[in-house]
Amino acid sequence: MFTMKQLIVLLLVITTLLSCNNNENTCGQAFIGGEIINPNNDFVTLLRDASPIDTLYLDKNNRFSYQIETLDPGLHSFYHGGEYQIVIIEPNDSIMIRLNTLDFDESLVFSGQGSKKNNYLINMFLKLDKEEHFVYQSSKLNPEIFLTKLDSIKEEKYLALNAFKEKYQPTDYFINVAQTGIDYSYYRDKEIYPYRYFGTNKPLPLDSLPDGYFNFRNDIDYNQEELKEFFPYFNFLFPHFNNLAMEKYFKDNNEEKLVRTNIKYHLNKLELIDDMVESEVMKNILLKFPTRNFLNYSKSFEDSEAMYNSFLKKNTSGQNEVYITNLYKTLNRLRPGNKLPEVEVLNFKNEATTLNSITKRPTVLYFWSSINKYHFENSHAKVKELKKLYPNIDFISININSNNESNWKRLLKQNNINITNEYRFRNPEIAKKLLAIQYINKVIVVDRKDNVITSNANLFKSDFKDLLDEIK
Repeated sequence: MFTMKQLIVLLLVITTLLSCNNNENTCGQAFIGGEIINPNNDFVTLLRDASPIDTLYLDKNNRFSYQIETLDPGLHSFYHGGEYQIVIIEPNDSIMIRLNTLDFDESLVFSGQGSKKNNYLINMFLKLDKEEHFVYQSSKLNPEIFLTKLDSIKEEKYLALNAFKEKYQPTDYFINVAQTGIDYSYYRDKEIYPYRYFGTNKPLPLDSLPDGYFNFRNDIDYNQEELKEFFPYFNFLFPHFNNLAMEKYFKDNNEEKLVRTNIKYHLNKLELIDDMVESEVMKNILLKFPTRNFLNYSKSFEDSEAMYNSFLKKNTSGQNEVYITNLYKTLNRLRPGNKLPEVEVLNFKNEATTLNSITKRPTVLYFWSSINKYHFENSHAKVKELKKLYPNIDFISININSNNESNWKRLLKQNNINITNEYRFRNPEIAKKLLAIQYINKVIVVDRKDNVITSNANLFKSDFKDLLDEIK
């Protein structure tokens, strides 16, 4: 049996023998493999542009390996047990991955040829997570002090990148990805700060910001299709268009405050995306998500119809059209007064039933995923509190992702959860479509006759108790 170190050396030798003998490094072959500690299932999925390349099954030692014979170089991603991370794969790379699912990102380490750039990126993501709280706290400071702190963070990152470039001579492709990560995380913080500091629903006092504060908007490239799944890039674009849409709203309407559910504001987003983004790929992505978000939370049929029709006029992706159309129709079926769809669930004894069969009284259906343990714990704690206040209302908990019965049961037992009203979907993918579950915070409330009262409530919103008071 090979040790991990011996396995890496052997794979490097094999990859070298298989690789092309040219100086341009364009043979289009690479290798990826690794070890998953505490695996959630028996496979890893490798993807390119969100499309699966192959399913890589774990052996008895929880290891996997895959030779890519025809490589499409660039950003890939791998997916295991509901979590994923990106990896750059370029010609002749031989990348080994090691991670522990109990601490997915923090435990992730790359080794082998091509590992340096990927370890750099995972460290970048971890630093961004840690910076989030610091930047949020710094948003309470005045603009000049905030900008000084933000510029310092950016400068420190570029010094580290320059040192990395000098030591390892990475490819131009990697340098572009790394620079985009630095620049667009910086742009995002600058984009969000003024609305945190001055208020989120009113016009900005531009004369209170340093001169040229928004000049970075002139450097934005909306059309980087290759980076459409790169977190710092798309994580900037959505708040950016939110702010542009708000600015347009205040410019077009003589109002001092914006109600975030206002349909004009949301239609502005789609219009701006359509006008400003040239790449059809990027445009379709940016149109899809704000449309999905609005439809999920809208309580107005007329507004939903307006948003849906605007999306159809601008979108050119057949796949996105099918997705949004199905969501639109599903949400219409879940409107108040309609019957709850027949959805199969399994109880703790693995007995099959339907949601309609177990809702005998006014019932709150709330959902959780083993991927988000923070929400799992908080939602159950919240419901424990609500049960005492509303004894005539049932609360039913449904796991939305567990095809693994033992993992589901173990998590419930470890947290001392009463299993009486604990269920999991028999077929999670079908169930999530029937109930339009796009967000883990989604809550559905039905009356004693299985009629929908609301399909988009939230346990943690201040108005949720008001809703339960009305039902009681």
